Amino acid sequence: MLFRTFNRNDIVALALMPILLIGFWANTLLFDQSPSFPYDHNAMPLWGLIIGVLKSNHLLASAISLLIALIMMFSVNRIVNRYNLFNGQTNVPGLLYMLLVSGYLMAQKLHPVWLFTPLFMLAIERLFTASGDRKPMIWCFEASFWLSLGSLFYAKGIYFIIIIWMIMFILRLMTTRSFLASLIGIALPYLFSFAYYFWFDLSESFLSTVYENFISPIAFFEHTLYSQIYNGIVIFLVFISILSVVRILPAIKIITRKHYRIFIWLIVFSVVAAITPYYSLEVMPIWAIGTAIVVGRFLSLLQRPVLREIFLLFIIAFTIAAQFLI
Repeated sequence: MLFRTFNRNDIVALALMPILLIGFWANTLLFDQSPSFPYDHNAMPLWGLIIGVLKSNHLLASAISLLIALIMMFSVNRIVNRYNLFNGQTNVPGLLYMLLVSGYLMAQKLHPVWLFTPLFMLAIERLFTASGDRKPMIWCFEASFWLSLGSLFYAKGIYFIIIIWMIMFILRLMTTRSFLASLIGIALPYLFSFAYYFWFDLSESFLSTVYENFISPIAFFEHTLYSQIYNGIVIFLVFISILSVVRILPAIKIITRKHYRIFIWLIVFSVVAAITPYYSLEVMPIWAIGTAIVVGRFLSLLQRPVLREIFLLFIIAFTIAAQFLI
């Protein structure tokens, strides 16, 4: 049974995860059928370096996005197991992360969000580590610095600083000093970048690129009937998962309760962002972090093992169908 296989932290589950990921990425690896993302035409500084090297090498670009997806799968598992968000060691959240980012082939294409997401995840983990520290300023600085560095790949990632500040507030890390440290962390990557471009007399180009990336609308995907059905079912699954997790919050440890609140707010923020003209499908790797954890917890709460297997098989079949229909 699939759920039973992945709901433990052993070598079989760890070996199956990259094999399944390659299978779901096969179409993207073999065929370059998805359109270019708008970021390619007015790239942020670090993303410009990447596309300059990989623009003509579709296979390498797809392999890099696959590798980052694999890293994210293990990162989601690590944060769940390290902070005891489930009742035991598990690989289910990583499996669900893979499924959530595999439905849209376009989302598998290498784009700047794939490079932003691991840095954003690192920022979240820095703040989780800071919980309980009497002097959290350095952790808050680091978290904001990594997020800001990631935004030099994906400009609109800078707005996820709201999530960083929300985490600081929920974990009681928010003080005047930690907030100032966070602001310094945000500013430093841009100050260094500006100094570099200023040295080569390109400061105006840098400022105009950053400004345009910050404010320009990005929505470019026109949904079909199949994509609307897919989105509707996924949203419904996420909704019932959130309700299920919220129901158990009073019965779990306070710190674990806070962690779940953080991931639920990440889901909500990502969904709200995705329905605005300034974001689109590119946020799926970010949205899938919280969603994989919450949906995985919902599956683990089902009392009948057969229901867990049915739900997981349905999600897998649904993801495969989405790859062919959307």
